Amino acid sequence: MSERTARVFSWVAAAAAAATATGDDNGHISMAALCRAAHLQLGVDGASVTAMTGPGTHTPIAASGELAAELEELQVTFGEGPCLAAFTFSSPMLVPDLAEVTARWPGFAGAALERGVGAVFAFPLHAGTIQLGVLELHRAATGPMTAEQLANTLVFADLALQLLLDSSSGIDRRPGYRPTDEISHGRDVVHQATGMVAVQLGVDMAEALARLRARAFTEDVPLNEVAADVVTRRLRFDPQAGPEEKPE
Repeated sequence: MSERTARVFSWVAAAAAAATATGDDNGHISMAALCRAAHLQLGVDGASVTAMTGPGTHTPIAASGELAAELEELQVTFGEGPCLAAFTFSSPMLVPDLAEVTARWPGFAGAALERGVGAVFAFPLHAGTIQLGVLELHRAATGPMTAEQLANTLVFADLALQLLLDSSSGIDRRPGYRPTDEISHGRDVVHQATGMVAVQLGVDMAEALARLRARAFTEDVPLNEVAADVVTRRLRFDPQAGPEEKPE
């Protein structure tokens, strides 16, 4: 785990612990804790995560406050905005001055400006061809993010992607849960193994990657090592019996 990833994860863990102390959460690393940490650490006024797997599939997961949640709903209502654009183009949408994009997103921009929002920054949650959602930040003050804020935000987005993947297998709630750098670094062996597991199990790429990560976490080995075993056919995932070791 890189130093920056470890630092961002510690912020999320601290937000989860603080919520437990106030009775607002049960202390596990959650998307709600991630949004609270992003709000506190990134110099923004709010953060939200929305799950998206295609056009029209828009599921709010967590938000740091009412306005952050409302901004997501506004984009669904108007069918436009930085969150939808970030997902569509699989690229960050950095809007340091919302007043300058009213021609592009007239409905959303106008409504957001009326609510005192001056800047919006949206980051797609994706690994290769797998797209699962968007992390969106908003701020009353206009102006770009600093280089340090941007670098930290990219790690927050990577962690949000991992939480979305890991929630399906439940490993995000297990003791000792930690993120990995291997997805964000885009290792070819992980992507190749994901495709092979998808075929073996008859599932989509997101589910295949989640199964790979669950296997790595359960065995306490690096994700790229599990992926290498799949690629070299030392490991096969059986849809009936679960993953099973096979001799070379």
